Amino acid sequence: MPDPAPGPALPPPATRGTALAAALVALEALAETGETIEDEWTYVTALAEVGRSRLRAAAGVDAAAPLPSDRGLAVAAACAETARIVDPHRAIDWLSTFPAIVELALAAPDGGPGVPATAPGGAPGAGSAAS
Repeated sequence: MPDPAPGPALPPPATRGTALAAALVALEALAETGETIEDEWTYVTALAEVGRSRLRAAAGVDAAAPLPSDRGLAVAAACAETARIVDPHRAIDWLSTFPAIVELALAAPDGGPGVPATAPGGAPGAGSAAS
């Protein structure tokens, strides 16, 4: 079954929180599509849970932190692509792929977990997820 043509472009999320919310909605839609294959229900449920955890970790602790527009566009594009997936097998494949794409878009410039470039107190990198 061919995927439908792309729909209207969504505006890019402006904050890490809005990016996380959009990604979680997209992930849930993939899981619902994948769950239509009864024999794969347990696997799909596990993939969705791991995906949610990965997305939350990638978004970081400050949901209000701004997201650079190019990264917001990447998240919006990935979410739009998931909306085109109607084949349950392809949805299952994307359950593992999609969180990795969003992780890349939300990663800090140094490749670490996504955190604001300047934390309270003005020290770059201070207040990262590790502190």
